[in-house]
Amino acid sequence: MFQPKHFYRELELLLHERRGGPLSPEWFPWLVEEIVSRFGSELMIDSGRVYEEDHEGFRLVHGIGSRDPNSVGLTIPPGYGPLRQVLEHRVFIFDSTVEGQSAELECRLGGPESAAFSVDSAPRRVVGFGLKPGWQRDDLDFALQTIRNAIDLQVKVQGFQMDIAQAAEIQQALLPQVPPTLPGFDIAARSVPAEVVGGDFYDFIPSEGETLVVAVGDVSGHGLGAALLARDTVTGIRMGAERALRIVEVVRRLNRVISRSALSSRFVSLFYADLEASGDLVYVNAGHPAPWLIGDRGVRRLDIGGTILGPVRDQHFRRSWARMDPGDALVVVTDGLLERENARGDMFGEAGVQEVLFRLHERPALEILDALFAEAARFGGARPWEDDTTAVVVTRPR
Repeated sequence: MFQPKHFYRELELLLHERRGGPLSPEWFPWLVEEIVSRFGSELMIDSGRVYEEDHEGFRLVHGIGSRDPNSVGLTIPPGYGPLRQVLEHRVFIFDSTVEGQSAELECRLGGPESAAFSVDSAPRRVVGFGLKPGWQRDDLDFALQTIRNAIDLQVKVQGFQMDIAQAAEIQQALLPQVPPTLPGFDIAARSVPAEVVGGDFYDFIPSEGETLVVAVGDVSGHGLGAALLARDTVTGIRMGAERALRIVEVVRRLNRVISRSALSSRFVSLFYADLEASGDLVYVNAGHPAPWLIGDRGVRRLDIGGTILGPVRDQHFRRSWARMDPGDALVVVTDGLLERENARGDMFGEAGVQEVLFRLHERPALEILDALFAEAARFGGARPWEDDTTAVVVTRPR
C-alpha cells in the first residue's frame, strides 16, 4: 500500500545521495534509474525515460526498461499531443483513452499507459515512466507531483548557488591580488565577506607620477546586492583614476551614479585618497569610519569629506590634506572590524583597533594587518564574522 509520508522521506534521502545536482547532465539518468529501482513496485512503474529539448523537439537521451533499446536518440516533435499535455499541465498520466497518442511510438517506449512530468531545467527536460497494470492514479499523481516539485526546487537552488559563486569570483577578481608598490611604503590589505559575497572593497590604482590611489569602501548590508553595488563602485573609481579626474570630482560622480542606481536603497561609505611618494596625502572621507594616521605626531583621524554616497544626489564633498612621515602608519577599516561582538555584546570598536596600533604601528604592514584580524577574531571567540570585514594598512618605514 502506498504511504505518502514514507515516500516523501525516502525521496528526500534519495535526492541527497548524489552530488552534482540537476544541472549536471548525468543527474537525471541516475535519478530515473533510482526511481524505477526503488519505487517501481510501489508505484507500478517498469521503465523510465529522460528527454531533453533541442531545436527539433524533445530528444530521448536516456532510457531504462524501454521496449525498444534503439529508441534512445528518438525525437518527439513539439506538436505531438501527449507532449503538449505534459508541458501544459506539468504532470500528466496517460492511459489508452487519451487522444493523440501514436500507438507505434508509445509501444517503442513504455506502452500506451504512462506518466510524465516536465522540469524547468536548462535545457528543459521531460521525465517519463511506463506503467504496469494495477497502477493507482491518485498515488501516482501525488508521487510525480512530489518528485517534480523537489527537482524544480533543486534546480532553482543550484542555479542560485552557481550565480552566487560566479558573483564571488567576480568580486574576488576586482580585489587586487597582490599589494601595489609605491617607493618608500609598505602596503597590506585583506577583505573577509560575512557571506559568500560581500559589500566591502578596496583598491589601489597607480596614478600620475609616483602617486597611488587608495580606496576603501563599504556597501550597506552584505550578500549579492551589496556585491553588485561594490563592483559598480570599484569600476567607477578606476574610470575616474584613469581619466585623472580631481579627487572631489571622482567622489561626486560616484555619488550621483549610486543615487540613480536600481540598488539605490543601499548606500556606500568610501575613503578615497591620493598618496604621493613624498608622503603627501589628499583624501575625501565620504561617511567612512575615520582612518588612523599614527606616528611620532600622535594619532590623527582622517574624517573630512562629507556624508555617505547614495542618499543625496547632489551632495557636496570636500577634500583634505595630511602627511605621512617616516615611521607613520595609515590604517583604514570597515564596520565589520569595529562592530565585532563578543559573547556579552561588547564591540571590538575603536579601542580594540587603537590598542593594536599603539603596540605595532612601526612594524611591517602585514604584521599590523594580521594582528588586527587576529585580535578581533579572538575578541569574538568562536562567533562567525557578523559583517563583511576589511582592513588596509600602509606604513612608511624609517
